[in-house]
Amino acid sequence: CDMLGFPRGRALALMSVALVAQRTGALALTPPPHNSRRVRHLPAIIDVVCSANAADARAPLPPPPPPLAITEVAGRAEARTTLSVATVLLAAFLNLLGFTMTLPLTLALRTHFSLTTGASFGSLSSAYPLGMLFALFMWPRLSDRVGRKPVISLSLLGSGVGLAGQCYAVHNGWGLTPFLLCRTLTGCCAGASPVAKAYLADLGVASGKLPKYMSWRDAATTLAFITGPLVGGKLFVATGSLASVIGMTAATSIAASLLVSTLVLEPPGTVGAAAARGQLKDAKDGKEPAVDDGQVACPLGRSLVAAVATVCAVSALYNCGSSTYSAFFAPLAQEVAGLGVQGVGLAYTCLSCVSFAVSVSVAAPAQRALGTVATAVCGLTSVGAGLIFIGLTTALDATSRFRTLLFWLAATLYQVGVPLFTPTVPTMLLKCVPRHRRGAMMGLDEAFNTLARVCAPIAFGSLYSSFGAPVCCGAAGMAVLLAALLAIFRRFVVLRSAYG
Repeated sequence: CDMLGFPRGRALALMSVALVAQRTGALALTPPPHNSRRVRHLPAIIDVVCSANAADARAPLPPPPPPLAITEVAGRAEARTTLSVATVLLAAFLNLLGFTMTLPLTLALRTHFSLTTGASFGSLSSAYPLGMLFALFMWPRLSDRVGRKPVISLSLLGSGVGLAGQCYAVHNGWGLTPFLLCRTLTGCCAGASPVAKAYLADLGVASGKLPKYMSWRDAATTLAFITGPLVGGKLFVATGSLASVIGMTAATSIAASLLVSTLVLEPPGTVGAAAARGQLKDAKDGKEPAVDDGQVACPLGRSLVAAVATVCAVSALYNCGSSTYSAFFAPLAQEVAGLGVQGVGLAYTCLSCVSFAVSVSVAAPAQRALGTVATAVCGLTSVGAGLIFIGLTTALDATSRFRTLLFWLAATLYQVGVPLFTPTVPTMLLKCVPRHRRGAMMGLDEAFNTLARVCAPIAFGSLYSSFGAPVCCGAAGMAVLLAALLAIFRRFVVLRSAYG
């Protein structure tokens, strides 16, 4: 039987069956009269059964599926994934387009509500992030349980409804407090950004394309900064209505929600407790983190708490500077260069073109050449120095011919650093976090960022009203440089522990 390919265990089992059958007379033609005849029947029975088994083994197997069919299935899956990624990026663009369209309107809002440049003016930038504090603790955790797609779609829809409420408040002449309340409620639905990052991480980690996806996302958001201020400024000049511009932002968010609900495919293995059980099983089995180019996947070390805390602190300090820039760039541009609403929108567009060029041509190659942490430090240094120089240019004599030129050079230096740093945050964070906790960790990081965006405009606005723009921008720039030093220190600790 072994020579014919018949398993030894089954041969022994058939021998037992044959012996029992001979004893009962079921397989023998005649009852064996004595032991010698019983032994003669046994080889014949086993030989017949083994011959039948060998014939079955020689039977042709069903043909495998043709290679073309396998290629077509793989191609369809790849095309579906590409469509989902493109849709998420388009939704991020449309969602942020609504935000960037209102950037030039800060001057018009200041006039509409009769505000002075200071803490009350900074509250226009703080109300929306205040609502985000609630959103970022609810939406990302919910996405870990029910999936990324429905949470992104519902969050974008809620943002659209909230923006429509702001449009109604401005159109009907409500005061500052009801407007800020509508703005805060809009922020309560702003959970799409961290969940979209987690969605791209689910696909990017599995395919090894995480840095590429994060760079694409940063390019999409930069494109919104290019388009939004220009469109918003021209629309305001054409209509003379704040409500019409805010209503357009509501339409873009609702359109993004419909696109996600229609075209995005939920990544496999991300929904419910099954994925979490798989991650926990890997942890119990003692599996090490993945290796990337000879280094541990998380560039800030194997300790989850220390790595996440470092990323959150660095990101929050950066947002102290970026929110200050967003809040006070328009009045500074008006003071230094004499720009109006449309001019500020055009300035945002031109500066964002610089960020877009760096994002698509420099950011990803820099991460491959220098590493994630080093690229982040370069970006933070550029942002911090740009903020400090912006403040210093406002201290120059107003009649100086170089004042305006130095102001725009400092703003350009700031914009160069933004696309170098921002893609590194989700890359570092998501490499350090298991899949079933990515949504929650992205929400935690965004919560720290939001807290910085709530407090910084008010705090630095108080410095602006008390000591002027040089102190305000200088303090914001020092906060960003502190983030760079923190990243360098943590990387040094990790490398020293790894290499002694």
